[in-house]
Amino acid sequence: MNAAHSLNLSEKRLVSAAMAKLDSLAKKTPTKPIRITAVEFAECFGVDERTAYDQLKKGGNTLFNRYITRVHQTAKGEAVEKIRWVDRIAYQNGEGFVEMNFTDHVAPYLVDLEKRFTTYKLEQTRALRSIHSWRLYENLKRWETTGKWIVEIDEFHQVMESSKSYQENFAQLRKWVIEPAVKELREVNGLDIEWRSWKTGRKVTRLVFIFEPAAQMQMNLEPNVVV
Repeated sequence: MNAAHSLNLSEKRLVSAAMAKLDSLAKKTPTKPIRITAVEFAECFGVDERTAYDQLKKGGNTLFNRYITRVHQTAKGEAVEKIRWVDRIAYQNGEGFVEMNFTDHVAPYLVDLEKRFTTYKLEQTRALRSIHSWRLYENLKRWETTGKWIVEIDEFHQVMESSKSYQENFAQLRKWVIEPAVKELREVNGLDIEWRSWKTGRKVTRLVFIFEPAAQMQMNLEPNVVV
């Protein structure tokens, strides 16, 4: 959840739709490709089939070059790990589906994520129109049992993948990232959420998000069989 994903909204939807087809009982990601049809995508995200296939195709093309970045602190200093999402994307014009295979390196993370968040599917995220809203929801989900997420500003920039300009200007971060994301989660998900910032001197150094825990964050979507 807190790794840097570097995914846009179409890519995020594609990955999430594929994850929804993972078998929660499997110990590893299956080697067979996961197929996402335009009909499934359209029904899930509320778009027409033509738009769905365009997003599938574009999302697949760019996802092929995306990777996850994780930073580990070791005795010898900072170690950076980069993991590609997929090693295969396939589609045929006019056929109305995209197939994808997650890489062997990312597979264990996906399986673990699916097992830990068995109800974390698309029920509450499919209506979101902002990648910032999606990322904020994912991180609030991590703290659903307490209803509070306290995060240092540097970590927030990392998990939300803030642009350099937002990192340098908190007013812009608040206006274009935090407030729109909170507003969308309130309106679309009905999530009761408030937030505030803490300063050290004149600089914002920490954010606190307080939200309705557990009950408001339940997601019910049965896992599908991988095709």
